[in-house]
Parts: sequence; C-alpha cells; structure tokens
Amino acid sequence: MTSASANSPDRRWRTVQQVLHRGMFYLVLSVIGATMVLPFLWMLSTSLKTGKGAVEIPPTWIPRQTTIFANYGGREVKVSLLKKTAAVRRLDNGQAMSVYAQALKTRRALFSGQESVYASLRQENATVRVPVEVLATTARVRILEDGPDHERVVDLPGDQLIVRSKVDPQWSNYPTTWNKLPFGRSYINTAVVTIAVTIGQVLTCSLAAFALARLRFPGRDKLFLGYLATMMIPGTVTLIPVYILFIKMPELLNAAFHTDLFTSDLYFLGKYYIGRVAGSNSYFALIVPGLFSAYGTFMLRQFFMSLPRELEDAARIDGCGNLRIYWHVTMPLSRVAIATLATFTFMGAWKMFMWPLLILNTEELVPLQVLLQRFQGQYGSEQHLLMAGSIIVLLPLLVIFLFGQRYFIKGIQLGGVKG
Repeated sequence: MTSASANSPDRRWRTVQQVLHRGMFYLVLSVIGATMVLPFLWMLSTSLKTGKGAVEIPPTWIPRQTTIFANYGGREVKVSLLKKTAAVRRLDNGQAMSVYAQALKTRRALFSGQESVYASLRQENATVRVPVEVLATTARVRILEDGPDHERVVDLPGDQLIVRSKVDPQWSNYPTTWNKLPFGRSYINTAVVTIAVTIGQVLTCSLAAFALARLRFPGRDKLFLGYLATMMIPGTVTLIPVYILFIKMPELLNAAFHTDLFTSDLYFLGKYYIGRVAGSNSYFALIVPGLFSAYGTFMLRQFFMSLPRELEDAARIDGCGNLRIYWHVTMPLSRVAIATLATFTFMGAWKMFMWPLLILNTEELVPLQVLLQRFQGQYGSEQHLLMAGSIIVLLPLLVIFLFGQRYFIKGIQLGGVKG
C-alpha cells in the first residue's frame, strides 16, 4: 500500500508531462499550419477589396466599405474627408496649437482607467509625444451628394462627422480582372497542355517502370541507374540545347519530308490560332518535354517491385502477355501510386512558367502563369486585381489538391506498412 502511494504521484507527473508534450507538439503544428494558410487568406482578402482598401494602412483582413456623412444644412450628406485638425493645449507648458488629428494618440492608465491624450510633434528633427488637452476638432470635407453644394469644400466641427462601415466584398474584381487580359484562352491553353502532359507522363513512366521492375533483360539495372542519374542534371543545363532543338526541328522536318507544313500557322475552324505543328509557338513544344520524368519512373518502379509476383505468374498461366499483365494486373493494383504521380504532374504542369516564356512569342498560346506575369507588369499597381488574378490561376490547383490529398495519405500509409 505504501509503495503504491509512493508511485502514484510519479505516475501522475508522467501523465502530466505526456499531456504537456503532446499539447506543445500540436501547438507547434498548428502554428506551422497557420503560417502556410495565412498568405492564401491574405491574398483572398485583398482580392475582395477596393483599390484604396488594398493598400490602406493599417491593413484590415475583412473587406469593408467606410462611408463618411456630415450634418450640413440641417440634413445628413455624404462627404469626403480632406483634412482633420484639432485645437489642443499642451499640458506641460500651457501653449495652445493646432495639429492634425492623426497625430493624436490616446492611452488608458492601467489603474485609474482614464484616457490621456498625446500629440506627436516634430522638434529638432525628432518626433516627440507630449500630453495635450483637446479643445476642439475641425474637419475639412468635400460634399459628394448632388445638389447646389455638390463638390463644395467646407469646414465643419469634427463631432458632426458620422462614419459608417460595413462588410463589402468586391466580387466585381474577378470579372474585371478576367476581362483585362485573355484569361479564357489562357485557361484553355493551360488545360490542354496540363491534361496532355499528365496523361502522357503517367503512361510513359508506368510503361518504363513496368519494364524496369517486372521484366528481365540484359543491362536492365545499368539502364535504370543511367536513367536515374539524369535527375542530378539541373534543368537549366539542358534548357538551351532543348530550345535550339525545338527551334530547328520544323526546318529539318520540312527538308526531310519536302513540305512546308511544319512551319505553317494552323487555325481551328478557320479563326482560332492554334500555333504550328512543331517548333516554337506550338502545343507540341509545350507538351513533349514534360512527357518523360525520371522521378515518376523511379517512384512507380519502386511501387511495382512491391507487388506479389504470384499474380503475374497466374496471369501468364491464363495466357496474358506483358502488355495485358501491365494493363489488367499491375495498373489496377497501383491506383494509389498512379493517382499520386498524376496529381504531382498536374500541379507541376499547371505551374509551368520558364519553358513557355522561352518558347512562345505569341499571345494566343501563353499559359496562365505567363499571362499572370504580364498582368503584373501592366497592372502591378492595382494590388486588388493582381490578387484576384492570382486566385483565378490558383483555383484549379486547390481543387485538384483537395481531391488528391487522400491519395497522398494512402501512399504514406502504404509505404509505412510495407517498410
């Protein structure tokens, strides 16, 4: 009984320590998660503000519309505040003066609860705060409502101003941004390229991974190591050679086939420009470099190697060849790995920027990332429209990620079980 009583405080203390450690762990994760989400929330908030509200100081999270009214001529009229001044008396020396109302600061005493007013003044190239007594405030306003006094500037007592604020998201920023530049055509371009690259890369990577994981042929492992070594070459090293190859390709193909088809401009339905067959300004140049991935091949190969060979042997006994085994056995069992690769590929292709910027010189074929960069160059000062454009470009990625995150979780769980 004595030993149990002695051990009881120790057990309670260990329990408290475990709870504290777990609480700190979840707190750290919550803080990290908040730092990831806050930039997106700020982007969304800015996209719903007015041009003035997007750059106001101090900034606000919720888009609001502030309207100022004043009692003038016995009625309430809408006005625009031009300047607000305050007549004050310094409490330290009794001097009376006039200052901008924005220079007034209030501070509540800790124990008495009374508010003291301070004014920020410039003295000897420095800003000092001195205690003051507010005698009166004056506001210079411009009347905005229609009538005989429209656009008239008048001075009114500060206490006659009425400030009303309400939540007012500017949903019109999105159609305004959409119409500034051809976002519709860029959406089509990006969707065509992204879908083609995703399907093509999943197909080429799965075929190569199946051959390297399930088939036996001389030099297989050396070929795989050489293919894997290409992941160590930076993309900037091969950028210029690949660019020269695609630039020269149409002329070489024309010479080889004795035609000018590969340098001719193509139009869909006779009016929609769709670029050339190959070379610069073509969907071919945007799609083909992204169809092959050493990382995707490596990931699928490692997954295919974990599949039991008994299923493959049973399929061969039933008369299936390699292609039928690949399509009817391996691919259905690898849906998690295929979905993960497809999601990664889709997100990477949707964000493609450098290669389209280099290979294209026509407005009709640019993808969304390049168009957003041009939008920033033309309308960079309009922060609310720029953030709206960023949300327009980002929205499909959010949808794909929300639908594909369960495959990430399954892939992690499956990898943990199989070691």
